[in-house]
Amino acid sequence: MIFEKNHLPIIVVLLVIACATPISPTGGPPDKQGPVLIQSEPVTGTTNFDGKTFHFHFNEYINRNSVNNNINVEPDLGLTFSTKWKRKRLSLEFDDKLPDSTTIIISLGGNISDTRNNKMGAPIIVAVSTGDEIDESTITGRVRSANDGTPIEAEKVFLYREPFDLTQKATYQAETDTGGVFRFSYLGPGTYKAIYLDDRNRNKVWDRETELAQSFFVDSIYVDKADTLSLEQIYVDRPDTLSPELQGVGMFSDRRLRLRFNENLELDEHVKIQVLDSLGNVSTEADPLYIDHPDAFILYARSREPLSETATYSLEAGGIVDASGNAAVTSGILFQGSSQEDTTLQRIISIDTEDGLFPTQAFQVTYAAPINTPEIIDSLVVIEGDVDFDDWPNIQTENNILRVFPQGSWIEGVDMQFLIWNPVTQRRSIFRPEVWDLIELGGLELRIENPDSTSLYYYQIINKEQNILIDSVMTSSVEIENLAPITYELRIFKDENGNQIWDRGSVEPYRKPEPIYIRSDLNIRTGFTSEVIISF
Repeated sequence: MIFEKNHLPIIVVLLVIACATPISPTGGPPDKQGPVLIQSEPVTGTTNFDGKTFHFHFNEYINRNSVNNNINVEPDLGLTFSTKWKRKRLSLEFDDKLPDSTTIIISLGGNISDTRNNKMGAPIIVAVSTGDEIDESTITGRVRSANDGTPIEAEKVFLYREPFDLTQKATYQAETDTGGVFRFSYLGPGTYKAIYLDDRNRNKVWDRETELAQSFFVDSIYVDKADTLSLEQIYVDRPDTLSPELQGVGMFSDRRLRLRFNENLELDEHVKIQVLDSLGNVSTEADPLYIDHPDAFILYARSREPLSETATYSLEAGGIVDASGNAAVTSGILFQGSSQEDTTLQRIISIDTEDGLFPTQAFQVTYAAPINTPEIIDSLVVIEGDVDFDDWPNIQTENNILRVFPQGSWIEGVDMQFLIWNPVTQRRSIFRPEVWDLIELGGLELRIENPDSTSLYYYQIINKEQNILIDSVMTSSVEIENLAPITYELRIFKDENGNQIWDRGSVEPYRKPEPIYIRSDLNIRTGFTSEVIISF
């Protein structure tokens, strides 16, 4: 009895350890590779399978918590199962006998990871048949972002077999890989309907009140025996209808405000910020200074009048939006003024010349505070080639922004340099922006293949800072001149319903998406007109 009492706790500890997720030995180079399936029992393609248990052997230990929601059995026949582990082997056992003459598909999702959280990336599929033949047809497609055209990983596409009932669980489910590609394999002959679904609760049912669904360019597709068919690609648009909300206002001084929002911001050309007193009356206005990149959810502003530390204020603003154009909500946040005098350290925040300067474009410098010291203007030097100008005539200041305009246009073939006062170093800083001569600029010709004479095509040219440079409309072709030789993003869609915005379609009632073309790597070459032929 003494022996048993002394050793019982040790036995319990050993049992607990045996049930935990094993951890791979440490040491050696960092493991950045996801787990790999070495073998399955039975193997894919097995026919006349009469068992109930499947074994999956991996090359390394698996994070078992990542498996729970990443096993899918198809078709959805209400089959229940249990799982258990033995070192690197996962065993899945069905509770009941599998139905006769049926192709059973078990998929392990790409989010399954090893103990270092490296994901598989692509789903693993094992298919067997309980009859003499295994279904062999395949439907593929791709999911892309409607924002920039990039493929989207780990999205769900659901497939229903006729008769379609979208209030019930989908018959099949597929997950996109790192290239946005999805694949339904081992399908039998029949008519199918596919939809993209943001299945947030993972129940394989379209909950219409809370989940976004999108249709493909065909309502349904007929699959014959051993067919390989494609649904082409779908551009997924998750509309952002939520307005950015003001979370707090910090007073760095009696005039300087730090506005913190719950998402990244943009400013349109009509920004207006009003400071209200405790009665809701306008006390003064505040001028926006800059968005604090990379913390683009923070906006700095400066009140035109001091805000008393004994008073309570709120804000009312317009022209502050998110990337989707939703206007910011600023009401409801109260804050106290301050007695601290504004001693903000003046410094350079940004130089807007990353894409170079066009012949008539101003060189622009954004400072941290309003420009009210003479040295910023007095110390400015513009160098055209070998000629220095310390009295450049075309200078403009607006609050905290300095703009240096050309005298008509920057001289072609002459290098430009700008010596700008840096208050931090108390010295001038030199900037050498690329100045695009007219002969260096390029062009772009857009041409629609087999255009529809009854429809208009809307297009946008966007630079790498996501600034929309051109937003216009065409019928069959258009030529755009004087583009800087850099990389752009091109977006163009066919406006079939005439509402001037891209329509992603409808699942029920079925309405196909409007044709859209997105290219994020459009290179313009110096002196050339690039041709892009769009085929929808």
